[in-house]
Amino acid sequence: MRLSFQYRLYPLAVQVPCLQAHRSELAFLWNHALAERCDAWTNEHRSIHYLDQQRLLTRWRAYDSDGLGRLSVRVAQDCLQRLDLAFRAFFRRVQQGERPGYPRRRREVDSFTFTPHRHPITRSRNGTWRLKVPKVGELPLRLHRQLPPGAKVKTVTVRYEAGAWFSTLSLEIPDPAPPPREPPHAAVGVDLGLTHLATLSTGESVEPPRYFHVGEARLRKEHRRLSRKRRGSHRYLRQRERLARAHARVRRQRQWFAHQLSHDLAERYDLVAFEDLNAAAMMEGNPLAKGLADAGWGRLREMTEYKETLRSGRCLRVPARGTTQECSRCGRCADPPLKLRDTAYRCPCGYQGDRDVNAARNVLARGMNLLSEELRRSSAEVKRVESRPTRVLGGRKVYQRRRAGSRKREHGIEVGAPFGLPTWTVRLAVPIP
Repeated sequence: MRLSFQYRLYPLAVQVPCLQAHRSELAFLWNHALAERCDAWTNEHRSIHYLDQQRLLTRWRAYDSDGLGRLSVRVAQDCLQRLDLAFRAFFRRVQQGERPGYPRRRREVDSFTFTPHRHPITRSRNGTWRLKVPKVGELPLRLHRQLPPGAKVKTVTVRYEAGAWFSTLSLEIPDPAPPPREPPHAAVGVDLGLTHLATLSTGESVEPPRYFHVGEARLRKEHRRLSRKRRGSHRYLRQRERLARAHARVRRQRQWFAHQLSHDLAERYDLVAFEDLNAAAMMEGNPLAKGLADAGWGRLREMTEYKETLRSGRCLRVPARGTTQECSRCGRCADPPLKLRDTAYRCPCGYQGDRDVNAARNVLARGMNLLSEELRRSSAEVKRVESRPTRVLGGRKVYQRRRAGSRKREHGIEVGAPFGLPTWTVRLAVPIP
């Protein structure tokens, strides 16, 4: 299983120019490799692939020793691989009839990736943690949590975001145990909304933090200041970085809150059922689009799914149609249908309760039905595994043995099947001649 751990980097003053040089040189390499592909196809009608450009990479680095030569070979190869993946995605979208999106030139590159030969995190003499980056050195690292036991670092990505440096470690850990083939001990249904970010089937509710709404005044002010700067000037670039920091703050706050809430759900319940909502489609032409984007439903579901997998639990997505209108006790649909302003659910069967709690219980019921169907299907597909594969019998001698054995099957004589298969008893009304 793959996991990604992110840590904040605090490079020294002498290391920052080297990191910035990596960004500029990778942008030059991307544009040069892209131009070579375009020119080869336009002039010679010839396709150039990743292996062709990788063989030319040694010549490019030797020719530009002060530029590309300062990059690590692994970092430059990763840049060419990204370009190759961009072209593969372009041709795939063309074949599927989607919007192609031809790879474009890059003004700057925000990240680079390399594959470490050894464990990249070390501890210095003064007790601080460092990250080994080829051709750069050891960058100070804030190790706010230890790596999982038995994890292997496969790739390391160094990223520049809004004036700060981050490292993302892609880890390979042992696969967790699969969920048990039995009903869950603690199950919960979650109804996602805007008044309450999450309403549980137990009656609990989680209030939305609304980080974008809180920081919207600052964002509006930074946008106004940016519009007054001349595009391309030094003040414009500095103000654009301030605006990026304000947006990054909101994004990190949402991520932190989603981590806390998903961790709490995964710790308390071994089955969590969500509505399968398409938030991107719901935001098109919706006056509540800003609130839907600020809620972060998709990120919460994704984090809960992988955390339940780590704990051998389950996270299911059930159809969302009708969960609000149906009664969780009798299954009758509301007549007339509930509107957006209605907060209570009343059914002729006598059930009365909160509308979101009723929807969460319907989500839980659908999740349990989906799980029972999955368990029933998996148990029906389980077959007996023999100690050795079944052999295909054929040939003259086998036919003779079968013919001789068939004469002995009279009135309940037990006949043993070949190759260790269980014996059976054959009872015939008429003896076989």
